[in-house]
Amino acid sequence: MITAEQVKALAGECGFELAGIAAALPLGDFARFESWRAAGMAGEMQYLTDRRGDMRNDPRNLLDSAQSIICVGKLYNTPYPYSTQFKEPGRGWISRYAWGDDYHDVLRDGLEKLVSKIAQVHKQPFEWKICVDTAPLLERSYAGAAGLGWIGKNTCLIHERQGSWFFLGELLLSIPFAPDRPSPDRCGTCTRCIDACPTAAIVPAPEGGWNIDARACISYLTIEKRGSIPPELEAPVGNHVFGCDICQDVCPWNRRAPVVDEGVFEPRAFAPSLEELSTLGEEGFGGRFRRSPVKRAKYTGFRRNVMNALRNSLGLLGVLCLLAGLGKAADFRSQDPLQNPGFVYFYNNQFDEALHSFEEQVKAHPDEPDGYNHVAQAILYREMFRDGALESELVSGTNPFLRRPKMEISEQDKQRFAAAITQAKKICTERLRNDPKDVGALYALGVAHGLEANYLFLVEKAWTAALREATAARKADERIVQIDPCFVDARLILGLNEYVVGSLPFYMRALGFLGGFHGDKEGGIRQLEDVAGHGIVNKYDAEVLLAAIYRREHRARQAISLLEDLCKRFPANYLLRFEMVQMYSDLGDKSAALKVLAQVQRWRDEGATGYKDLPPGKIEYLRGNLLFWYGDLDAALGDLKQVTQSADELDLNTTVMTWLRLGQVYDLKGNHREAVDAYGEAEKAAPNSAAALEARSYIASPYKRKRANA
Repeated sequence: MITAEQVKALAGECGFELAGIAAALPLGDFARFESWRAAGMAGEMQYLTDRRGDMRNDPRNLLDSAQSIICVGKLYNTPYPYSTQFKEPGRGWISRYAWGDDYHDVLRDGLEKLVSKIAQVHKQPFEWKICVDTAPLLERSYAGAAGLGWIGKNTCLIHERQGSWFFLGELLLSIPFAPDRPSPDRCGTCTRCIDACPTAAIVPAPEGGWNIDARACISYLTIEKRGSIPPELEAPVGNHVFGCDICQDVCPWNRRAPVVDEGVFEPRAFAPSLEELSTLGEEGFGGRFRRSPVKRAKYTGFRRNVMNALRNSLGLLGVLCLLAGLGKAADFRSQDPLQNPGFVYFYNNQFDEALHSFEEQVKAHPDEPDGYNHVAQAILYREMFRDGALESELVSGTNPFLRRPKMEISEQDKQRFAAAITQAKKICTERLRNDPKDVGALYALGVAHGLEANYLFLVEKAWTAALREATAARKADERIVQIDPCFVDARLILGLNEYVVGSLPFYMRALGFLGGFHGDKEGGIRQLEDVAGHGIVNKYDAEVLLAAIYRREHRARQAISLLEDLCKRFPANYLLRFEMVQMYSDLGDKSAALKVLAQVQRWRDEGATGYKDLPPGKIEYLRGNLLFWYGDLDAALGDLKQVTQSADELDLNTTVMTWLRLGQVYDLKGNHREAVDAYGEAEKAAPNSAAALEARSYIASPYKRKRANA
């Protein structure tokens, strides 16, 4: 006759890392289950509320001769990042357990092998039944009774050494065994899972402890829920397209959770591209997820999830929020902003001086909204400049805005910004109450909304609210153009919106959250060119935007023409010269690009205004990056290694890109060991950035040059 210890040893031979034994008797937990479903927390999962749910009160409803339950656990953790560590825009999240083959099949195969081994040892007839997830059994409760772990506050089963990343399976046997002892609850006072849940789905249970209210749980919403996701939960669902791992990702007991061989649960579905998922038809969905748990969501539910994730994805839509506040209101539409000393400082990136000048103007004209907008803009752009977020890749490519950690801005500056925006909006609202066609008030109101969109996006990371403010800014300018079609400056934000939305992939333009605004890429460029050629207060903003857009559209010669004019007007703005370097590089003029960098270096060495505080690492990175693309690897290596000596003092985008380029140079020189170290530093610098993701991909497969120039 087989013993309990033999059964558990055989379970290990069948691939189960955890095994324990519980008696096949009713548990007190059924009362908790009944209370939970009576409160409506099961949502639309009828299999939990009808007679199938009632059957869970006694395992003998499944096998009337059952005397013991062999509870097993199969680990599925992998070395890949947790959802809380991976926030790459444009990618969706599929719950960790669903990255590989359907776990039902994996567990069932293992349990069938276990039955066969038990029969070989036991030598006597017995009855058995395999249960994997779908059987009406309180499997976590029995696993807890079998000593596999305790049920945590997130309602997952947690093992003290193994964490919670395991599947559960059960084998009901007619063979009697002495049950194992339950594990003690070791969650203590920790509430990390409760605090981290975006939808507040972990709620107190009436009888003590905690419950999951499925109606708010992201896993339920993206897997079990049919029809639409409740509107108030669409944004908190984020980029999840199937399931959610957050409450396990933050659990301290998972910090040292072991990982399994990737061949067992190959992570085929790790962070898939939302663009790619959005193009799947029903047949494509069925083919891609044929052997995956993801198929449970069904095509319509999965498509709904992908569309929701796209709505929540930043992508280029973030640019609308970031640039909505670019408009100036220098004496409305009659005065060149350079007649205002504050804007001379502003365009030369001397934001402390600009802020002081604008604050003096507010004191002199406290009833004018423009001054308050200028104060708010100077505060925000000063912080963006310090954080390295004004480089023009804003529209042209990697977009550092979208991958940066939350900007650190002092409480004093937050209050100053909020007070200025509030006062500007108040004055504009009062003027519009008296005259709804007051174009000056409408224009200033649009600028205020746009600046608040900037702030909410960059500082508070409040995506939905930021997009709402950006939309309000656009609508204010639309109203102005209706009233006065000749007001060219009001077309700055309209042209930008047209271009950005017109540049979005079709699947994003089709979404209803853009409020019917479909965009026109070429039309947007024409509007911005009109502002640059005929505008007054927004002329220079339009030129800056066009330079970045021309670069994105591979029209470098047009960009250089604009940049030459801007450099003459704003000689202290080194960012304009950095952009010139990029433009000459795009044209294949290495000599001209290096000449601009050499001039910037001279002005820095001479202590010229705007250049004396320029970190030398910024210049060295640009030169190293340029030389990298032109294949001058030894010179590039020297510059990039020099940058890493002071990488912590630079903005995050420059730092992570330096480590990535350094790794690529090492790989091209055949030194993969040094390259891996550099890629590791890129990951440490900004683990959620596109550059870090790219660096990670080269660790196992060395970087190879795909083309001679870029």
